[in-house]
Amino acid sequence: MGIMARLMIFLLLLLGPALAQNLIALAPPGAVAGFYLNDLRGSRYLSGLAADWKQSGMEALLNRELRQQAGSDAALLGIAAGGLAAALYTDGFFVIARPSAEAMQALRREAKGLRAQGGWLVGGDGEVEMGFSRELVFMASPKYARLFLQNRRGLQAPVRGDLVLWGSLPQSLVRGLGLPPRALGAIQTFRRFSYAIQLTAGGYTDEARLELNPSADPALANLLLPKTQPYNAADLPRGLSVSTGVFDLSRLGAYLPGLLREFDLRLSLDLRAFGARFATVTVQGPPPARDGLGEGLLGHSLIYWELRDPPTAEANLLALLQSLAAFSSPEGQGGFKVLGNEGEFKAVEVGLGGVLYYKLEANRLILATSKSALAAVKNPTWRTDPGFQRFRVRIPANAVSYTFTNQGAILQQQFGSLSELLPLTIGDQADALEREIVDSFTNFLERVGQRFGLGLSYTVVEGNTLVGRGFYEVRW
Repeated sequence: MGIMARLMIFLLLLLGPALAQNLIALAPPGAVAGFYLNDLRGSRYLSGLAADWKQSGMEALLNRELRQQAGSDAALLGIAAGGLAAALYTDGFFVIARPSAEAMQALRREAKGLRAQGGWLVGGDGEVEMGFSRELVFMASPKYARLFLQNRRGLQAPVRGDLVLWGSLPQSLVRGLGLPPRALGAIQTFRRFSYAIQLTAGGYTDEARLELNPSADPALANLLLPKTQPYNAADLPRGLSVSTGVFDLSRLGAYLPGLLREFDLRLSLDLRAFGARFATVTVQGPPPARDGLGEGLLGHSLIYWELRDPPTAEANLLALLQSLAAFSSPEGQGGFKVLGNEGEFKAVEVGLGGVLYYKLEANRLILATSKSALAAVKNPTWRTDPGFQRFRVRIPANAVSYTFTNQGAILQQQFGSLSELLPLTIGDQADALEREIVDSFTNFLERVGQRFGLGLSYTVVEGNTLVGRGFYEVRW
C-alpha cells in the first residue's frame, strides 16, 4: 500500500475514531466482507496527531462550519466515536457502533415507533432495522437484525489489528456474471483479500494477504505467486526509497492475449525479451512546473528491469514510448523524438511526458524518468545507508519483493508540492473560508509529515497466499 493511502487511513483513525474488535464479534457469521477499527479514544499513539490537527486550526474550523451548516445534526458525526464494525453479506448488511453521548441523543430523537426486543429498542421501515441499547446502536437489513437479536453472532475477521478490512467475491455472484471460461477462471483465482494496521509504540505495522485458488487458473496463479528472488537493493543507488520485486513480463505477454480473445479483443504483446526481476529507486527532484510541463512530470525514478534479449527489448521499449508520446501529445505538438546520448544513456522525448533516458546492459534495462533520476545513477549504493542496514535484517530470505522508504522525506516533498497546487486549484475567486481551509489543511499535513520516519515492507509466498508485512516509524 502507498504512503499517501496509509496516511489517509491515519486520518480516518484520527477523525473518525474507532472501531472496537469486540464489536465485529457481535455481527452474525457468514459475511463476505467486513471492516472494523479498534476503539482508539485517548490512545497515546494518536495524541500527537490530534494535537497537530488542533494546532493547525482544522479542528476549530471544521467544528465551526459543521455547526453552522448542519446544526444539531452535526452531533451525528460522533456516531462511531467509541467504535464501529460493519459486515456485508450476499443478501444484506449489518453495522454496529458505539456513538458519543451527543450522537446517541440525536439518533434517539429521530427514531420513531421503537419496540422492546431482546434487550434492545428496535424500529424500522421494513428495509432497514435500527436498534438501541444503552451504549450501542445497530443498523441492519431485516434478516441480519433478526439473527443478531436471536443471538446468532460470532463473526471473526481473518486478520487482527487496530484497523482491519477484508473481502471475498461470492462465487454465486461470479458465476452469475456470465463470463467465458478463461475469464471466469481468472476471477475465481482470487479467493480473499485482507488488510490490517496495528499501532505500536514506535510507529505501526501492517499486513496484507491475498489468498489465491491456483486450480481455477494455474497460469495466473503462477504469475502472482513467484518463486524467484528479486534484485538485491543494497547494490542499487541510494535515494528516497527503493523497491525490488518479481513479476514475469514474458509470462504476462503469453497470458493476456488468450484471455482477451474470449472478448473478441486482439492484443499483439510480445514481451519474451523481458525477464521477471525489477527494481525502482525514487530520488529527490524538483516538482513539475505549474503549467504541468517540464522536468519531473513523470516523477524522479530509476527503473530497472531484467532482460533476456536486449536488442528486442529495446525495440519493444521504443514502440511503447512512441505510443505513449502519441497518446500524451495534442495533434501537431511534441511527439516522439530521439535526442541523442547523455553519457551512457540514450535520451528520448515522449511528447508532453518530457525526456526519458535509458541504457541497455547485458541483462538489464535502466530507465531514468528525469535528469535528477539520471544523476542519481552515480549515487552511493544503499549498502552505505545506515537506515537501510538497520531495517534490512527484517527481510526474510524467501522474500519475493521488498521496499525501503524514507516516508518522512517523501511526504514532506509531496506536501510541499500540494501546498503550491491547492491555491491554484481553488483559484483567485476563492472566498475567505476556502483559503482558510487550504492554509489550515496544508499546515496540518506539514506537521504530520515531520512525524514519519523510515519504513520497510516485504512480500513472501506462504502456500497459495501472497503475504505482505510492513514496519514503519512514526514519532507519535
